[in-house]
Amino acid sequence: MSWLEELAAELPAERLSNRAADLDAASHDESSLAAVRPAAVAWPLSTEEVSRIVDVAARHRLPLTARGAGSSLEGNPIPLGGGLVVDFSRMTRVIEVRAADLAVRVEPGVVYETLNRSLRPHGLFFPPSPGGSADVATVGGMLANDASGIYSVKYGGTRDSVLAATVVVGDGRTLRLGSDCRKTSSGYHLIGLIVGSEGTLGLVTEVTLRLRGIPAARRQIALVFETERRAADAIAAMMAYGVDLAAVEFLDRRTIAALDRFGGYGLEERPTLFLETHGSESGAEEAARAALEICADHGAREVRLASGQSPWAVRHHATRSIQARHPGAAVARTDLAVPISRLPDVVEESYRRGDEAGLSLYVFGHAGLGILHVLILESPASAERWRAALAAKDAILRFVLGVGGSVSGEHGLGLGNRRYAALEHGGALALMKQIKSVFDPHGILNPGKIWE
Repeated sequence: MSWLEELAAELPAERLSNRAADLDAASHDESSLAAVRPAAVAWPLSTEEVSRIVDVAARHRLPLTARGAGSSLEGNPIPLGGGLVVDFSRMTRVIEVRAADLAVRVEPGVVYETLNRSLRPHGLFFPPSPGGSADVATVGGMLANDASGIYSVKYGGTRDSVLAATVVVGDGRTLRLGSDCRKTSSGYHLIGLIVGSEGTLGLVTEVTLRLRGIPAARRQIALVFETERRAADAIAAMMAYGVDLAAVEFLDRRTIAALDRFGGYGLEERPTLFLETHGSESGAEEAARAALEICADHGAREVRLASGQSPWAVRHHATRSIQARHPGAAVARTDLAVPISRLPDVVEESYRRGDEAGLSLYVFGHAGLGILHVLILESPASAERWRAALAAKDAILRFVLGVGGSVSGEHGLGLGNRRYAALEHGGALALMKQIKSVFDPHGILNPGKIWE
């Protein structure tokens, strides 16, 4: 019996498909990386079904690739080895809200915004808002890539909010990792290995998340600067002084221009910071005043959004506004992370590389965490221009590694960044490969990802 016949005996026909349209949908993500068609797609509804799927795959040495919303930006869910895509988009239950414990137990297909809507009546929220994809990103995808987001400055990224998970590893065993406790010193931190592993160590079927109380007050601020350097210097200064900020988003003047053209927001086309503070009425106001004073020392001026929208409603459209300005172009993107003190240097180096090659380059990101997205847009139809874009990306990332940074702050290594894994991690990469062999002895889970 073939693996497809075995799976057909385990799953109803409407949840196992090799139809062309379904294979095409599962072949790509939101990156500019080449699509790869799987042989089939399965939609499980329970841990037990996932375990049976993995058991069949292990016996047939069938590559398995987990998929959530497909909103990844580094090719993480592209099924490089073909095989079977395990699509978790139908596992969408909020299983249990434990308000007294500030925790919630969910299935991996729950969308971030949907989860927070269900938590609002309890006065709680799941903090690491994933930028422009909060309306599509799933909890499972956020866990796989250790996603961060707008509020990660104050509350941390996804890893900081994962307490426990049910995981099916590469031989079909089901494990319960982590604990419902806020803190434990018992055993190895295996749940920390699963978060950020991009589906290469196991398939998560259930996760317990740490929640926070919705703040009593918040203050949102928009500031413009004369230069990108001064904006980056202001961020470094606010972090150094310990200003209690919930969010610090940086958008260069080019991104602001793209946003204005896209949405008609009436923005000043200058380097901009969007800030937010949380706390009591007095605490949020005090933090806002401290931020304004420091930014004023760096030449900033507070502005009001003429559109009347919140900064985050504008920020949400950053990537799509840039793409709209370059129809037909592909994106050579970075997802770099750097020590806060080196933010100004990385911004300047990115511009230098882009300007020298005459490239369309934009910089924005969760700068309070040291995360910047440098987007380079060029037409892939011109081999010369696309090579120039990739060369600039390579030079920027090597500069970042040279100042103690990382090639991925929140999107993962996937396919787009895997060539830098050895350069960043050195001898530790061999240990990572040994760890994978323990969790995935047959090498069937998302093969070809994280390293080449």
